[in-house]
Amino acid sequence: MNRTKQPSKFKRFLRNNAALLLLIFCVLAITAVVLSVTLTRNTPVIPDDTVVNKPNDDQGGNKPDDDTPNPPSKEKVKIYFTAPLKYTGKSMDYTSGADNPFEYNRTLEVWAAHKAVDLLASEGTDVVAMYEGTVIDVGSTFNEGNYVVIDHGDNVIATYGSLQNVQVQKNQKVSQGEVIGEVSISASAEYLDGAHLHLQVKKNNVVVDPTPYINGTVYREVER
Repeated sequence: MNRTKQPSKFKRFLRNNAALLLLIFCVLAITAVVLSVTLTRNTPVIPDDTVVNKPNDDQGGNKPDDDTPNPPSKEKVKIYFTAPLKYTGKSMDYTSGADNPFEYNRTLEVWAAHKAVDLLASEGTDVVAMYEGTVIDVGSTFNEGNYVVIDHGDNVIATYGSLQNVQVQKNQKVSQGEVIGEVSISASAEYLDGAHLHLQVKKNNVVVDPTPYINGTVYREVER
């Protein structure tokens, strides 16, 4: 009896259904991949370190109001002009052009307008700045003698004339009450009146009566 070797049923099944089996394998592989991705997404991720966000003071965190320093309060105080020296009287007063249009100048022997006040004092008496300011000129003329011009701010400029021993320089800052010179007879146009301070004041570039400044009735309000 001639027996021909026949392939097993399993091998025949594989050979006849190879395409179907390949399709089934592919479907199973795709299903496995989908399940793996889905399970990975649903798994909670636990961080290694817990991060705690603290409020940033610079970004408006809950900072108590008491921690904010209050600016120091300032108050306005009145600073008065003071007399430029201890004087004993006046030789020639300020002429306003109304009640007293002229003053008699004994040295020149003339009646003339006098846009200043001459304050008598012993020669060598200290002359001080009536208010703080900046020296804008130092010089000498026949009429005013040795003089110092101080810008006292707020468009007030004072000329201190008939001085000796001038102790300040141009562009120098001076404080109220600082000595700028001494009384003398250096004003040649008024030397017969003796030692005195020839004081002239301008406000907004217009000559005004120095008396209110000498008497200390003019003041400034400043914050301190």
